[in-house]
Amino acid sequence: MHDVLKGGIVGKTTEKVPQLHIIGNIDVDLFEKEFGILQTDEVILTNERDTHIKDHHPQDYSYFKRYAVETVQNPDIIIVDGKHKSTVFLVKSLPETNLNVVLRLAVETDKKELKNSIMTFHRVRNSYLHKMLTRNKVLYMRKEL
Repeated sequence: MHDVLKGGIVGKTTEKVPQLHIIGNIDVDLFEKEFGILQTDEVILTNERDTHIKDHHPQDYSYFKRYAVETVQNPDIIIVDGKHKSTVFLVKSLPETNLNVVLRLAVETDKKELKNSIMTFHRVRNSYLHKMLTRNKVLYMRKEL
């Protein structure tokens, strides 16, 4: 149960607060050659991960709220995270910065109820993006970059 404000009166409700939010969809064809069959094209954000981004990357949170959907659905670069299983970096380049969504993919060998999930989000400088590109496998890069 949680408190709900209705007409100035705080009451109790048994409605559950959503624990996850659908952010968008990915093009599974960009990932399946590298990772195998994905369980879904949906990308979710849990409340816990949203709180993590707010707490650990507060200076980036306004970018996240504004550009998360665009970064997930239309990344400029997709990089394989060489350190974490079935994880990619979805990068969106803006004139003043680069945005990085770290996405854990739900592959066919995972539990059936899992979905592609945002792990974190932060901005990256051009110098760090260059390191990411040289140290990891690039799955996709928009030609006009």
